[in-house]
Amino acid sequence: MPGFSKQTLQLKKAYDPRARVLKPLAGFLVKEKPEIASLYNVAIQLEDVVISKFGREKKIFPNVDFYSGLIYSCLGIDAELFTPLFAISRVAGWTARDLEYMEKNRIFRPRAQYTGEFNKSYVQIQKR
Repeated sequence: MPGFSKQTLQLKKAYDPRARVLKPLAGFLVKEKPEIASLYNVAIQLEDVVISKFGREKKIFPNVDFYSGLIYSCLGIDAELFTPLFAISRVAGWTARDLEYMEKNRIFRPRAQYTGEFNKSYVQIQKR
């Protein structure tokens, strides 16, 4: 894409596009809620610090939930309902994944190899 450095393009590809939409929406909504505006300012600062320290190397960026909680607060939704709302928004994706599992009759696993120790005995928490 013209006008963008390779590094900027990598960040654009890694940053959750849903968070990219919700961030300015949260900024717009907090203008009417000064009690939440301070949380938004902390979120912006936290995002800047995390991206500058971990974004490029470890690909750690805000996801959709980073700003959606602030938006829910601005809309007057109780914090106790945030987790159910986060889960409800994922049910379609979870269901689609399960349908794929059933269709192919296998569980998809990441391509990682365990490198830890084998045959270790369990040690009770009090004895660790």
